[in-house]
Amino acid sequence: MCFDMKLSFPAFAGFLPLFICISSVCAQPASDSTLYKESVSKIRQVYFDEIGDNAQIYHGSEYIRNGQKAIGFPFYESNEMNAGSVSYQGTTYSNQSLYYNLVSDELIINNYPRNALIVLAMGKVDSFTIMNHVFVPLNGDKTNRLEKTGYYDQLYAGEPSVYARREKRMVVGSGSEETRYIQHDDFFIEVKGVYYPVDGKSALLDVLKDQEDLLKKYIRTNKLNFKKDLESSLVLTTIYYSQLKH
Repeated sequence: MCFDMKLSFPAFAGFLPLFICISSVCAQPASDSTLYKESVSKIRQVYFDEIGDNAQIYHGSEYIRNGQKAIGFPFYESNEMNAGSVSYQGTTYSNQSLYYNLVSDELIINNYPRNALIVLAMGKVDSFTIMNHVFVPLNGDKTNRLEKTGYYDQLYAGEPSVYARREKRMVVGSGSEETRYIQHDDFFIEVKGVYYPVDGKSALLDVLKDQEDLLKKYIRTNKLNFKKDLESSLVLTTIYYSQLKH
């Protein structure tokens, strides 16, 4: 945990019993995992309540919403903030209210007093969870074949893994047409650090061709429709492939 210089030594010294307590809890055998998790969670919450806006997560830049009228919204799944968690510089912050802006690819939270919105620096975000989806930052380069650096939805974390790159753009209406937000999703299969774009059954089978016959049979048996439901078909087929390999 990194501390901002605004945190005085007396205040820091007051947290020492908390650190000792955390160490003590962590040293105990987890015979009762539920009690163990609850104890650690309560200690962490007391700690974060005490340091308040000195927590590193609250040191982002202010976010100003786009006031332009449009059909839809720029955020992931909802125009309202949703409960989630953020892993930030190695520390997990639970019970956060989140926006994920798909236009600007920004993760947004309330500041500590909850009177303004702030954007978290992508380079300091390890991952975040919103609406039961885990997003992770990935760096695009020629080696891993990712064209874009940004947040990716980790749909399946295995070998291989499945990721989605979710984006929105504002399409300005002309004439009687209204301005609206349009979403587009791209999917990738990650194999040994390389991300292969997949836009359908043929592309997926080309990546996983060493088990092509068995995968075709699985797809037929389970009546997977890649045209109507590409996302779940990709995930289910990849999970089955992973089971074949392991």
